Amino acid sequence: RSTLLASSAASDVYKRQMLKVMDDRRNKIRNDLDSAARSSAEAAKLKSDLEAELANAQVAAQGIVDKAVKEAKVQAQAQIDEAHAAIEREKVQAAKQIERERKDALEDLKTQMAALSCDIASKIISKNMTPDTNDRLIAESIARLDAGQAGK
Repeated sequence: RSTLLASSAASDVYKRQMLKVMDDRRNKIRNDLDSAARSSAEAAKLKSDLEAELANAQVAAQGIVDKAVKEAKVQAQAQIDEAHAAIEREKVQAAKQIERERKDALEDLKTQMAALSCDIASKIISKNMTPDTNDRLIAESIARLDAGQAGK
């Protein structure tokens, strides 16, 4: 009976040791699973945070692109407007130049016509004309030319 008792006591010690090993193993597995769950949750949060940062960066980048495009359009329009204004200024200057040249040509024509008229008139009436009469005829011719041009 003491053998049985010793055997039973040894069996109890062995059972207790086995249960302790199993409990320790169960606790370790539980801790490992809890740690893995925490790590997984942290990784999911990190992933979510990074995705949000990426989305914000994409929005900011699109804003920068939109602003650059808008500024480029404004600058292009300003250049177009300046080109139009320069063309308009050149047109005005050309019109003024044409008008000056037209007036100069008319003055030259008047002078030539007066000289020609004088030459013709002097040939026709050279024997009967005095210098005073000649000056008066020239003045009248120029006045008639001026009156004819003013009417046009």
